[in-house]
Amino acid sequence: MEKVLLALGLTAVLAVSSSSQYKIDRVTGRQRFNEWKAKHGKSYLSNVEEESRFKIYLENLGKILQLNEEYKGRTKFIDNHFADISEKEFRKTVLMPKRTAPKFPRERYLTRAVRDTLPVQFNWTTQGVVTPVKDQGAAGTCWAFSTIENLEGQWAMKGKPLTSLSVEQVVDCDGTGDPVLGHGDCGVFGGWPYLAYQYIKKAGGIESEESYPYCAGGGGAPGTCEVCPPPGYNNTLCGPPVWFCNMTVSCGHKYNPAKFVPGLKVADWKAIPENETIIAEALMSVGPLSIALNAEMLQFYHSGVFNPIFCSPENLDHAVLLVGFGTHKGWFETEDYWLVKNSWGPKWGEKGYFRILRGKGKCGVNTQVTTAVLE
Repeated sequence: MEKVLLALGLTAVLAVSSSSQYKIDRVTGRQRFNEWKAKHGKSYLSNVEEESRFKIYLENLGKILQLNEEYKGRTKFIDNHFADISEKEFRKTVLMPKRTAPKFPRERYLTRAVRDTLPVQFNWTTQGVVTPVKDQGAAGTCWAFSTIENLEGQWAMKGKPLTSLSVEQVVDCDGTGDPVLGHGDCGVFGGWPYLAYQYIKKAGGIESEESYPYCAGGGGAPGTCEVCPPPGYNNTLCGPPVWFCNMTVSCGHKYNPAKFVPGLKVADWKAIPENETIIAEALMSVGPLSIALNAEMLQFYHSGVFNPIFCSPENLDHAVLLVGFGTHKGWFETEDYWLVKNSWGPKWGEKGYFRILRGKGKCGVNTQVTTAVLE
């Protein structure tokens, strides 16, 4: 019923003119904006800022209606908690700078025989190796979440208690660089799981979320922190560092090897070839896998199989966790999909997860698949 009312509400607010431009009823739009603010607990520092956000919100409603028309019967988009930020802001504050997936030496890849058949569906979230969905907030820290969630799964698959590990330790302390491939781990400005595995191996372990909690995504708001660049931060690979930070909440003041989770050590890491049948087989045998993709069009995603018409497989800007796969019978056709855990909170998407087309290399989802190897 809620979905039906939402669709009717959007239809009432928005209309398509003969010139195919979306016209907004500002009175009805204002009412909807006020309801949206109450639902998401949004408030602004001034009337000027609120008017600016209202304008962006109305523009985004137009985009949402257009998306729902284009992908009707396949994917649903809504005015979620990102509805008052522009596409440019979304790319800057939530996604990472766009990068091309690095190519690794042959020996770095797992080599496994392709199965003749795969099950219709598979899902690690029902098997006690996936922690609850987290929220990265307004920071490009998805790479650290993806890394840590892979480690959590690997640890649980060794028969250890399912434990939320410290994303913040990686954000604060990992400045690993790869000048050869031109990539670096850059704190709140993005990074790569394959480099983060190397940091955790070198550090000798990782703390739990309980002992070293996440705080980087709030921009210094109460209960959050403004961390400094990690040790080893490379301006060439990462760009200029933040202009202001608080040393007392950064790595040097919080990092404590004595609090590492006992016994959890990274021995190595592996990449998975781009063949999506091999990826599915590796997912089943190895556990949840770190992946990266082009996520620009996921801003307003709500449900269904994500299968955008235009989505560059080369411009990767978001790292997530691959946890399963299946097949969906839609209005028009049957679609194979990947099930992916995101880090935008449990209210986003399908309870924090999304599905994306499987088997076509959609949005580069198959180009940067990696896993840690634990001792």
